[in-house]
Amino acid sequence: MKNSIQNYVMKRLLITFIPVSIIIVYLLLVLKWQNDEYRDIVKNLSIATEFNFKFKENIDHKMYRVVIGADTIENQNPYEDLEYAKKIFERLLDSSNSKVETNRPRGLIILVNILKDQIDNIAKSDIYKDYNKNMDSLEYDIRITTELIEDTVNDYIYEETKELNVVSIRLRKQMTVIFTLSIVSIVCILYFTVYMYKRVSRHIADPIKKLCNYTKRSENDLLKNNLESQISEIDELSKNFNDKIIRIKELIENIKTEQKNKKNAELWLLQSQINPHFLYNTLDTVVWMAEAGDSKKVVDMITTLSSFLRIGLNNGRRFIQIREEVKHIESYLKIQKFRYEDILEYDIEIEDSLYDMKILKLLLQPIVENALYHGIKYKRGGGNICISGYKKDNTIVLKVKDNGIGMNDVKLKSIKDMLENISVFENIAMKDTLKTKYPDKGFGLCNVAERIKLYYGNEYGLTIESKEDAGTTVTIILPVE
Repeated sequence: MKNSIQNYVMKRLLITFIPVSIIIVYLLLVLKWQNDEYRDIVKNLSIATEFNFKFKENIDHKMYRVVIGADTIENQNPYEDLEYAKKIFERLLDSSNSKVETNRPRGLIILVNILKDQIDNIAKSDIYKDYNKNMDSLEYDIRITTELIEDTVNDYIYEETKELNVVSIRLRKQMTVIFTLSIVSIVCILYFTVYMYKRVSRHIADPIKKLCNYTKRSENDLLKNNLESQISEIDELSKNFNDKIIRIKELIENIKTEQKNKKNAELWLLQSQINPHFLYNTLDTVVWMAEAGDSKKVVDMITTLSSFLRIGLNNGRRFIQIREEVKHIESYLKIQKFRYEDILEYDIEIEDSLYDMKILKLLLQPIVENALYHGIKYKRGGGNICISGYKKDNTIVLKVKDNGIGMNDVKLKSIKDMLENISVFENIAMKDTLKTKYPDKGFGLCNVAERIKLYYGNEYGLTIESKEDAGTTVTIILPVE
C-alpha cells in the first residue's frame, strides 16, 4: 500500500505535539486561574477605594447640626450618604466569591442599616424636648457606628491588599514555571522540526525530483506513461499533470478556432460593408445627381459614403464608441434616403450617457439594413426605422424598430431557432449555406448574434419580435464596459 504524505506527517506530528499541547493547555489554565484571582482582588480594591473616607465626618457634622437645631434633617439629608455607602458595600458583596470574603461587606451593610435606624430615631424626636437624649445618641451611637464603618472598610482594604501581594508573588512564581516550560516546549518543537525535515526530505524530496524530471520530458512521452512512485500524491500529480497537458492542448486549439472564427466573422462583415451591389447603386445615384447638375447633393453623397466606409474600417479596431456607431448608421441611412426618399424615414434616440461607451463595431448597420430591405422596402407607403438605446442595470440595450411588413409566426420561429442554435462560421463560404437554408431572413442578424457571443459571452446577444403587417423589433443586449 502506498504511503500518503499527509498520513506520514500527521503521525509524527501527533507523537510530538500531543504532549506539548497538553503542557501548553495546562499552563494556560493555571495562568488564567491566577489571573482571574488577581483581577477579582483588584476589582474589590477598586470598589472599596470609591468609599468616601469623609463619610464619618459628614454624617457626624450633619447630625450635630440637626441635634442642636441649627438645621433640619431634610436640608442636611444624611440619607444620601447612607445610600451611597450602601451601594458600594452591595457591589463588594456581589463581587466576592468565597464565604469568608462576603463577611465584611455583609457586616458593613448591617452597620449602615443600624446607622439609618439611629438617624431615624433622632429625625422622629422633638429636637427641643429630647435635646439631651439626642446628644447622647449622637455621641454614643452615631459617632461610634460611623467609626466602626470606616474602621471596617480600612480593615477590608488592608486584608485585600495583603491577599493581592500573596497572589502577585504566586503569579510571579507561576510565570517563572510557565516560562521554563515554554522554553522546553520550544526546544522540543525545534528538535521535532529538524527531525521531520530530515525524514520528510528523504521520504518526499526524491520522488519530487523524479516528478520534476518527468515534467521536462517531451509532450509525447508524457502522454504515454505516468510516473510511478511509492507516494500516492506524486502518482496523483503525475496523472493530473498529463490530464492538464491534454486539456491545455484542447484549449489552445479552441482559442485558435475562436480567433479564426472572429476573423472570419469580421471579414464577412467587412465584405458586406464593401458590397459591390451597394456601392454600384450608391455610385449610380451619384452619377444621376451629377448629370442633373445637383453638385451639392453629389458632395453630400460622397462625403456620407466616405464617412460610412471610414467608420466601418475604423483602422482595424474592433471596438468603437457608440457615438461613432451612431454616425455610421446615420451615414448609411442618409445614403439610403437618397435612393428611398419617398418611403424611408428614420429616428435615432440614444441616451446621452451612452455616447462615450464602447461597443463592438458594426452591430447596428446589418440590422438596419435588414429592416430596410426586408421590412420597409416591401411596405406600401412610407416606412420608418427607429433606433434607440438606453442603459438598464449593468447592460446596454439597443433597439432597431421598423413598421415594415413584419413576419408571420412560422418565419419568426424559424429565425429565432437560427439565433438560438447559431454555430460558429468555419469559413466565409458558410454564409452561402446559411442563406440557402434560411432564405430571405437577414443573414446579417446571424453574423451580429455570433460576434456578440464570441466577444461578450453567451449571456448576451439579440432577440427579435415581429408581427405580420405591423413591423419588427430587434433588441441587442450588451454589457457596460
